[in-house]
Amino acid sequence: FTYGNWDGNLVETRIDNLDLRWESFRENGQMFSVSAFYKKFEKPIEMVRIPEQQTSTEFQPRNVGDGQLLGVELEARKNLSFISPTLNKLLFNVNVTMVQSQIEMTELEFNSRKQYEKVGQNVENKREMAGQSPYVINTGFTYTNDSLGVDAGLFYNVKGPTLYIVGAGLFPDIYFESFHSLNFSASKKFGEEKQSSIDFRVSNLLNDSWEYNYQSFKATPQTFSRMSPGRAFSIGYSHRF
Repeated sequence: FTYGNWDGNLVETRIDNLDLRWESFRENGQMFSVSAFYKKFEKPIEMVRIPEQQTSTEFQPRNVGDGQLLGVELEARKNLSFISPTLNKLLFNVNVTMVQSQIEMTELEFNSRKQYEKVGQNVENKREMAGQSPYVINTGFTYTNDSLGVDAGLFYNVKGPTLYIVGAGLFPDIYFESFHSLNFSASKKFGEEKQSSIDFRVSNLLNDSWEYNYQSFKATPQTFSRMSPGRAFSIGYSHRF
């Protein structure tokens, strides 16, 4: 629906993208790469608080001011046989991405923030992009033994605190806090032609929770929503004919 300086109609986002990547592939599935990237956004879509409203649930997606981001990514996959020959079937992999994003606020958003500026705070017309984490880390270990028909892996993922809903007026920004995800999976193939397999998975080994918090200048974060997904276990059997 319409409000302020917006007619309520979303338009598609236009993105200019520039990537530069260097890769090196080695034996035994090993590799190393480094890349840099730049993206320019025209009218990106974000979940935004409606400035005119004074209740806690009035928000909707809308096109916001133009934005850009700059990032670097490092990725490596290394066989651990250099530690001991007995570890030649164990691979370590890591992927780290660092991003700096920026959005130019609309006049409506900037004025609503400026109106509630706190003592010592200096609100500028630029902020980080909603939905874009400042960093992402993926890492883990994988074990593959073809002769035994065994595959296993332990995987970890975390993202930096991410702007989730853009605040305005009385209400501050809402951030999705870092969720530490640790998962394990293993499979065993058997039979003369290894046509059958048993798979076992465990999700969220750390039993972490999804937390969304209000964040404001020099204020203690306050809970917007919180959910504990718990640990999940699954086991399955498959046969290939």
